[in-house]
Amino acid sequence: MKTLVQKISVATIVVIIIVAVSSISSCKKDQTCRGYVNVYDNAGNKVPGAIVNLNAYSINGDVTYTEKTDGNGLATFDVALPAIFDVDVTKEDAFPNAHGKGKLNVDEPRKEGWATVSIP
Repeated sequence: MKTLVQKISVATIVVIIIVAVSSISSCKKDQTCRGYVNVYDNAGNKVPGAIVNLNAYSINGDVTYTEKTDGNGLATFDVALPAIFDVDVTKEDAFPNAHGKGKLNVDEPRKEGWATVSIP
């Protein structure tokens, strides 16, 4: 009888340890979000080579990301923490002094957000 009680106690302790370890590791899941910004000109053409800046203002300091659009006018961002970003797009060689503005919402962990911005 004593060994049965000991076996049940050991099994219970092992289960508690497994549950505790799995709950601790689940808190450290990757929080990365992916954001996409499509850039077009006023005629609806994709704009490759545009500079896309993301800015989010935080009490811990501003968060900024910068990428260049690919051949399809798409900039892709891996954002470390969820946020809502102001988007500012420029392409000085083709659109001097022009800025496209928008918002990119990637406010949930492990989610994607999309924005479309036109450069006037």
